[in-house]
Amino acid sequence: MVACTAFISILLAGPPNGDGTVRLVQAQGVIADNVPVVPSTATPARMSLGGDFQSEEFMIHVPPGASEPLTVLVALHGMGGNGDDISRSIRSRTDAQGWVVVAPTLNYGNWTDPSVVTQEATAHYPRLNALLDRLPTVIGSAVKPKVLLYGFSRGSQAANRYALAFPERVAGAALISGGTYTIPYTSVRNGESSTTAPFPYGVANLEQVFGRPFDADAFRSIPFWIAVGSTDNDPNDVPHQWDPYIGRQRVERAQQFANLLQQDGCQVEVHVVNGMGHNETDAVRAGAIEFLARFS
Repeated sequence: MVACTAFISILLAGPPNGDGTVRLVQAQGVIADNVPVVPSTATPARMSLGGDFQSEEFMIHVPPGASEPLTVLVALHGMGGNGDDISRSIRSRTDAQGWVVVAPTLNYGNWTDPSVVTQEATAHYPRLNALLDRLPTVIGSAVKPKVLLYGFSRGSQAANRYALAFPERVAGAALISGGTYTIPYTSVRNGESSTTAPFPYGVANLEQVFGRPFDADAFRSIPFWIAVGSTDNDPNDVPHQWDPYIGRQRVERAQQFANLLQQDGCQVEVHVVNGMGHNETDAVRAGAIEFLARFS
């Protein structure tokens, strides 16, 4: 590109000669005449210029030099976090992949209250969809129709539930250190009886909550990568309304959720990270991005 730019700065196309050729002129005179015009048949891929954008609560990072259409990763922070911090924590790896990172800052409420969790989902997800719909205009580049999801802690839960509500928009999901999960079932068996699983435990009433039915086939097409620390296993750290559906603490819940996804036909990996507590490590971030790259 540098050489091409230098050439163009020296040679300029003069007026047509009337015979399908053009005259190339230099600043101080004509240097060539009757040069055939060869129409281009190739359409080179547009490259993003890169940059950072803020659109309402959404921090958007675009790496320079990525080819259109761009892959978009939505990064969802945990309690007390923000979009800029989680975006920066994975940026070196997402830049290497050429991915756009969309990272909202969300004012989470009481994550242990199912009614608050439901209310926030119905408020946050339509805003995310609206941002994704206008993203090409915001960044000036075409993007792929499906996004990758990356979530930590409360953000992991949001990513899980967004994938259930809008599976046709999701290419893959990485869930790290989730405290609760929403399962792709309308009920679960407990011995001889079954327990109905309404949102945010399951999808029994998902159409009532989001105004659209649960698309089980689209959801099964989403690959999941799940990670949890081996010492992140204190039952007192999680709300117990979810116990009948996915267990009593984070390690048990991650494994049970992965088992349920596998039973439903999803592609899933679950990693219990030795010695890790309720946090992310660089190795976990690397594993999540490496997994998602397979589906970008």
